[in-house]
Amino acid sequence: MPSNNKGKLGFIGLESKFHGSIGTRIVHLRRTSSTMDDARELVKRAENADGLHGTVIIADEQTRGRGRFDRSWDSEPSEDILTSIIVCPRPSISAQLTIMASLGVALAVETLTDSIVEIKWPNDALVNSKKICGVIAEGSMVADTFAGILGIGLNVNMRPAADDGRNYRATSIRDLSGSDRLVNRVAVLSVLLEKLNEVYDAVDRGESIMPEWRGRLKMLGSEISVSMGTKNSVGDVVSGVAEDVDEFGRLLIRESSGTLRAVASGEVTTRVSSGDG
Repeated sequence: MPSNNKGKLGFIGLESKFHGSIGTRIVHLRRTSSTMDDARELVKRAENADGLHGTVIIADEQTRGRGRFDRSWDSEPSEDILTSIIVCPRPSISAQLTIMASLGVALAVETLTDSIVEIKWPNDALVNSKKICGVIAEGSMVADTFAGILGIGLNVNMRPAADDGRNYRATSIRDLSGSDRLVNRVAVLSVLLEKLNEVYDAVDRGESIMPEWRGRLKMLGSEISVSMGTKNSVGDVVSGVAEDVDEFGRLLIRESSGTLRAVASGEVTTRVSSGDG
């Protein structure tokens, strides 16, 4: 992993605010291949989980940033929040990491922009049907402790263009503000960590965040198709009505045969019915 900046300014200065929680250790990198790779390396090298929980790795630039299905995640240097966060939750709540992260992101964006944030299952945050953030989650064992890694790419200062080559519509904190002034990324990370801690602590206390998370899912009740393939393979496709989610965040799809299928992950597309005439 490249060395982090010296001193206690900027991102690293937030450590004192989040002592003992998510953000207790912040590694700020000017340039790296991928913060997810850096987080994986930290977890791999650790002999035990002591000191891992709450570690935040944030980069100004990624040369090989990746999202779900190994898709590339592009961002101009020092433009957005490109971060990976290591958490070591109790086993009973480890399955909710993606739910916690996407809800924390939604609350942070709403705090920063006064916008209403929806979630495209399982983990994209949308404002006005435009993507503002993507989340990925994975985990591994360190000795006898589960270590989860949350990868978050939050659009802060990017200015979306109609011909920018993305296969989705995008927006950003700056775009929603309607201002030409750059948004302070340190302030954005501070709010993001606050909301992630609020959600994580609530779940750790035994509170349910499912009703709030479920209420933000924009496709419930719609005809959808879910591809469970990879970047280079279509894989199985499940189609039907998105009825609900279960306690693990799996999407419950009612197929035309009447069968109710529980899908843990995949790429969702909304099916548009053609009208008569």
